[in-house]
Amino acid sequence: MKKILVLFGIGLYALTLTGCGIGSLNQPSASFALAGIYSDVKGGTQVLDNGATPTKTGKSCSNQILGIVAKGDNTVEAAMADGGMNKLVYVTYELKHIVWGVYTQLCTVARGN
Repeated sequence: MKKILVLFGIGLYALTLTGCGIGSLNQPSASFALAGIYSDVKGGTQVLDNGATPTKTGKSCSNQILGIVAKGDNTVEAAMADGGMNKLVYVTYELKHIVWGVYTQLCTVARGN
């Protein structure tokens, strides 16, 4: 009986960690499929200039650990500066989410000229 209660407590604790840290990293144009153990997904493309072909790529990321510490700059402006571009063609987002929010990384990928 004691083992069952311990396992139940561990399972309940794991369920409470399911959303840790991810709420503050959501982007308004991105929607991601998340799994509990590991997610590595891309999405949320915003096309800003349909007629141009991008020649440069820039990336900016923010990270969080254990839902306690978060750091980074995943703004479009930071991604553009990383790629050395002046004109934005489109933006996508990448999300890595490991073990119920133990580690999360959200990146903004800007493509332009």
